Amino acid sequence: MQKLITWLLEIEHLAHITYKQAAVFYSDDDNTKNFLSHITEEEAEHYRVIESAAEHLPSGTNNTPAISIDKATKNKIRDHFEELKSGIEQQTLDKSELIEKIVEIEFSEWNDIFLYIVTFLKENTSDFKYPLARIQAHINAIEYYLETVEDRPHVLQKIKELPSIWTENILIVDDEKMITHLIKSLLNRSGNIDIAHDGDEAIKMLDKKFYKLIITDINMPIMDGFSFFENAISKYPSSKNRFLFMTGYLSDENQDFFHKNQVKYLLKPMDINRLRNEAEKILRLE
Repeated sequence: MQKLITWLLEIEHLAHITYKQAAVFYSDDDNTKNFLSHITEEEAEHYRVIESAAEHLPSGTNNTPAISIDKATKNKIRDHFEELKSGIEQQTLDKSELIEKIVEIEFSEWNDIFLYIVTFLKENTSDFKYPLARIQAHINAIEYYLETVEDRPHVLQKIKELPSIWTENILIVDDEKMITHLIKSLLNRSGNIDIAHDGDEAIKMLDKKFYKLIITDINMPIMDGFSFFENAISKYPSSKNRFLFMTGYLSDENQDFFHKNQVKYLLKPMDINRLRNEAEKILRLE
């Protein structure tokens, strides 16, 4: 296991450096630069996770991994990074090549092994805590970026077809079916999504299932969003930080409610990236 950890540290460090160089190279393209800066920071976080892994390897447990990294696999992954770096240094790296290489890297055996080690440690020691939802969020960030690229490569469809690494339960509450179905389609890779059309129906669903994220409108029949929130936190206090409100009208009353309860909200029409980012933040909460 220690050999796998050592190898992963080398690759995470290489990814951090290479993506950082690519962000500088694409400094004139805000969308690409911001995406590259984001995954650069995430690779730094992954490095810290793996760095702590050796400290958390449980004693008295069989730490012999099920697989080892062969030379051909090591060379293949390193070659992807070298090709990226070469394109940057020679000023020949176009966006299409950048995307293809990042996808080849991110969906190679490298991240399979990262996931394997994280899962092993979570199952074998209570001291190691790293939510698998963060790995899924990393993949989602790549998918979201690809959706903004013109003439996006065929790899986007391949990513969409991948099974989720981690699936949280999400509840969307709104009496307008068109809105609930739209939000469901936008967040379809973020978790298992259920829909309720008023607060009363939503409360009954909370009684049956734990939802990591609850997106709710305010104005609904039978039980409005504010009443739903108050009923929900009275029964399940920990649900307070998992709410994300949406509203088409930010009245003084609404603002006072959001401020008093310190809950997040989005104004309709909601920016797609803002919706996904706010949803991701809640899904990543411990």
